Amino acid sequence: MKIVVRVELVTDWGEKRSVEVGRVDRPSQTLGPDDVGLTLDDGKRLLHSLQRSVVHAQAEEIDELSRICRGCHRRTPIKDYRQRKVDTVFGTVTFRSPRIITCDCDPPFFLTMPLRPLRPIVPERATPELQALQARLAAQMSYRQAAAMMREFLPIGDKVNHGTIRNRTLRVGARIDKVVVPQTVVPLNSASTNWTMAIDGGFVHGRSRGGSGNFELLVGRLKAPGAKPYVFAWVRGEVESTVDRISTLAMTQSGASRPRLTVITDGANSLQHIYRQLPFPTRPILDWFHVSMRVRYLEQIAGGLLARTDTERITKRLLIGLLGRLRWCFWHANLEKAEDRMRQVLMFCRIVVAETPKFENSLKQLDYRLREFFDYLQNNRGTTINYGKLHRAGQPISTAMAESAVNQVLNQRMCKRQQMRWTPRGAHLLAQVRCAVINGDLTAKLRE
Repeated sequence: MKIVVRVELVTDWGEKRSVEVGRVDRPSQTLGPDDVGLTLDDGKRLLHSLQRSVVHAQAEEIDELSRICRGCHRRTPIKDYRQRKVDTVFGTVTFRSPRIITCDCDPPFFLTMPLRPLRPIVPERATPELQALQARLAAQMSYRQAAAMMREFLPIGDKVNHGTIRNRTLRVGARIDKVVVPQTVVPLNSASTNWTMAIDGGFVHGRSRGGSGNFELLVGRLKAPGAKPYVFAWVRGEVESTVDRISTLAMTQSGASRPRLTVITDGANSLQHIYRQLPFPTRPILDWFHVSMRVRYLEQIAGGLLARTDTERITKRLLIGLLGRLRWCFWHANLEKAEDRMRQVLMFCRIVVAETPKFENSLKQLDYRLREFFDYLQNNRGTTINYGKLHRAGQPISTAMAESAVNQVLNQRMCKRQQMRWTPRGAHLLAQVRCAVINGDLTAKLRE
């Protein structure tokens, strides 16, 4: 059996012509399991041939239409032809791009000059669909893996390698970085909708001339009841102002100039000033997980005291009793009682005379960690709330959704699974692409 594939092309003025795309031989005498239907190589070859025929026909049709003067309706001459290449999803296609001499009565120039009619239609060497596909793949796997996967399933040449995909992905990230965040359609009144923003940071292995260092990538998630969560990320040094970017993000997503926003952070020094400098009032919340883990560390130190004497045993029992209910003081926002218990623990650490060296070292460690906890709470004063009440109301009290965004944006692509070293600019642009893929608006942003 011989399969002949032809395509019929019909112009806008009704002319028809048939073009042979390809042939496939399937002799019945030698037909085996591997020859049933079309193979992957046959499909790639036919798709590439079909793409070439379609692009050539489109180029010829545009050239013919562009040669007709809209003023005097005469046929203008062609100055010369040049070869032009464009990378598509189904392979690289080379076609002729003529330079047409415009008529002096043809708007908008009203001059006799050479003009390329195909340049505005094919402004780049790759179609937007291919750029979006390469960026989507590069956001989920390494550049080499993305290039290998595309060569496996699509009729693209070896010239589209990992370097090409990296450069195009970063250019897509630069385009996305300049696009204003699209507004999310919220089924509730935007002025009365409660929005929650959780912010966290992650570190990426840096690459610099003087050596390798790490830099921080700010990652977060913004959500509201009835709206799809929106993931964002950027390197601070690559944006003009983190505060302006967050305020713009909150206002465009909520559709209100003064949204009702709750900001949840882990209390790090680099995140404290963000909610304080926003142009609208916010409700800051200190992450419950970090508070609970610090209390848990104090409990572990007290529980691990090696008491040898009666004095040390009594001290250990008192410390465990004081720290045992400390977490619930923070849970129910009883800060005065929590501070009182912490001061009693500090007093015991300083007045008790330890009789063994290990017990003394543990008391010093407990004293140091407790004073560090005091400083942590002092730096985040006003952000500890009634976590139990808020949790029973079904509202978030931790940065768990931000930490999951860190795993989605950063860890799976740049850190844990892919041990690579990045420049701040490269990590920032790739983060824009990955966030657009996660949010599902990559194609929409590339159209703007």
